[in-house]
Amino acid sequence: MIKTTALSIALLAAVGTWAVAPAAAQNQAPPGAVMIIPGVYTTPEISRKCLDYAAKRVVGGSNTDTSRQAVAAACARKLMAKQHKKKTT
Repeated sequence: MIKTTALSIALLAAVGTWAVAPAAAQNQAPPGAVMIIPGVYTTPEISRKCLDYAAKRVVGGSNTDTSRQAVAAACARKLMAKQHKKKTT
């Protein structure tokens, strides 16, 4: 009984912490950027570049759409980091 209660409390605490993290991350959005997946922001220009890059990079295969989304998200994350680094220096 005690194990079940302790496990339930730990699970509720973990879920509460996990639910707050995306809300805190939203405050870190660069101006003019939108979140495409949790923690990944992009601008229209970067999105277009990354979608074009993903279309050229991923051709064929069994999970083409999923692969293109993953490549485009990684590209957006990388380009936004470069852009943010340029603005801070």
